[in-house]
Amino acid sequence: MARRRLTPVSIAGIEFDALIDEEKTLSATIPVYPVEEGFPVSDSIILDPVSVRMTLYVSNTPVTWLYRHGSANSRVRQVCSRMESLWLGRQLVKIVTTDAIYTDMGLTSISMKKSKDIGYAREISLTAQKVKKTAVKAAQIPAYILKSGETQADAGRASVSVSSGKSGGGAPPGSAGEGSASSKSGSNKSGNSQAKKGQSILYGVASGMGFI
Repeated sequence: MARRRLTPVSIAGIEFDALIDEEKTLSATIPVYPVEEGFPVSDSIILDPVSVRMTLYVSNTPVTWLYRHGSANSRVRQVCSRMESLWLGRQLVKIVTTDAIYTDMGLTSISMKKSKDIGYAREISLTAQKVKKTAVKAAQIPAYILKSGETQADAGRASVSVSSGKSGGGAPPGSAGEGSASSKSGSNKSGNSQAKKGQSILYGVASGMGFI
């Protein structure tokens, strides 16, 4: 039986020498609502985005994928630079492992380890989370919604008037004095007419009783 050809672990097309460890997390959130009886209730389960954590190994002289990449002293530096660019650019990546393929993954953390034990190679630990995309839809509003009344006529536009007076809304100079003067003259006229009316009534009563 022929041995199946292995596929290297890749992130956004960047192939790594080896996968040291991998951890896939599936979690969910259950909302809790307290009720008057004194205990919480739940009515739904919300699935959280899939999260993947892995530790990868990359070197200048790959043992497993030498026929694909060859030997180059700058390979480790190039891979680290590309990973950093993906994180800075907030790009969604495709992660391919020997077990599964993850699409639309966002890199939430990247750690690049350098030590004397591995020399010029790097251990790159990363965490990626599934990003659910949303689409914008345009809704058609029927024409009758924009009409008013039984006649379905246009509602028109509201007119806005701008006051030409200064702040404070005061009346023009002299208007307050004129208003007070007019009110005084009006009150004087009404008082005179009331006095004349009273005099005429008294005169008529006195004349009828024979005093005048």
